[in-house]
Amino acid sequence: MSNSAWIIVVSLILAVVGSLTLIFITLKYYWGERGTPPLTGAARRQQKEEELRLRAKQIENAAKNPRVTRSSSFWDNSKVYKDEE
Repeated sequence: MSNSAWIIVVSLILAVVGSLTLIFITLKYYWGERGTPPLTGAARRQQKEEELRLRAKQIENAAKNPRVTRSSSFWDNSKVYKDEE
């Protein structure tokens, strides 16, 4: 085979490998691990409502259990609780 034929063969092989890579990435990452397309319509709305419900629960939990800060003294490494103030 001449050099130009080898260039065409290598180009076709690279094109096929590139196409297969794009198909693989599309199936694995866009469609998800289970191979299902993204949610639409009512299912998406239901998922959004569930996320909002969980977020409200997180905010409520954060309000009940605030972060415990450190003492302003550099050498005192203990946490300051609300009862001690």
